[in-house]
Amino acid sequence: MIERFEIRDFTAFDHLVVDCVPGINLFIGVNGTGKTHLLKLLYALQAAEMKGSFSKEISGKLLRVFLPRDLSLKRLLRRGKGIRKEASFAIARDGEGLTVTLNAEGAHTNGGKNYFKAERPVYIPVKEMLANAPGFRSMYVERVTHFEEIYVDIIDKAFLPPLKRLDPQFEELARLLQKTMGGQITTKNEVFYLRNRLGEIEFTLVAEGMRKLALLWLLIRNGSLEKGTTLYWDEPEANLNPSMLPLIVKVLLQLEKMGVQIFIATHSYVLLKEFDLQRTDHSLRFYSLSMDNDMEITLNSSDNYTGLSPNRIADQFTRMYNIEIERALGGSQNE
Repeated sequence: MIERFEIRDFTAFDHLVVDCVPGINLFIGVNGTGKTHLLKLLYALQAAEMKGSFSKEISGKLLRVFLPRDLSLKRLLRRGKGIRKEASFAIARDGEGLTVTLNAEGAHTNGGKNYFKAERPVYIPVKEMLANAPGFRSMYVERVTHFEEIYVDIIDKAFLPPLKRLDPQFEELARLLQKTMGGQITTKNEVFYLRNRLGEIEFTLVAEGMRKLALLWLLIRNGSLEKGTTLYWDEPEANLNPSMLPLIVKVLLQLEKMGVQIFIATHSYVLLKEFDLQRTDHSLRFYSLSMDNDMEITLNSSDNYTGLSPNRIADQFTRMYNIEIERALGGSQNE
């Protein structure tokens, strides 16, 4: 599991160091502060295959995950003052590490091949893809498309067949999700269906929030999420009614207990507070990304939600609460 990573001169980042927890790492920040880029970068480094040149596999995966114009690595270097000729990343775990230097010609690595060999990362993008699965993988392989590879990767994982034997703890999580969905997930000719007491309902007719629960159910059932794996989830709250977020948090906290390291980017106050309220002895850390006047991104972290600063999400809820109080007091005075 990732313990620490350092980024220099990559996309929006000048210099950033993040000390991670082995459990759940929650990132907030206004739009443009690099939350998704952090998740995509770590995922690309972990998901690079070990065939042939490790350096070429990393640079290729970065290009397919970020899709810069003309597939140019140079466009992944930080813009701004001065000329950036290269970017670098360093990731550490248990005294082992991977260092990558990236320039216009490619990636150059030091260490890390054995370090990442056993990693099996999962990236859940904001956009739900299972309803678009029929024919998507073959189109991606055979045609020029402008889809980041995170989309075909998650569809590939969703299509994996279920394990014959599932750890009882993971089986319990699958049952919890199945009960909430009201049925099981089946596939026919690359079409996903929710099978319940009404019959089989194709995913294009299933609410997108339910499709998110279905994806979690599939990933748990087929072993994509098990001890030692890493889950990256960009905005779990997207298209989910807030009443569903307590369940999502409960499942994620259980996955953390069972050895899954999790990285989340979110704009949801409800999601953050649910983590804060439901946690007991879980490994959990909050991070706030912000941009200063020089357009440099800085990071603050806290093991408690109330200690997180700056927190623009909480600020907005406080602002609305204060307006409601002012209106209520004004109404009382006019009566």
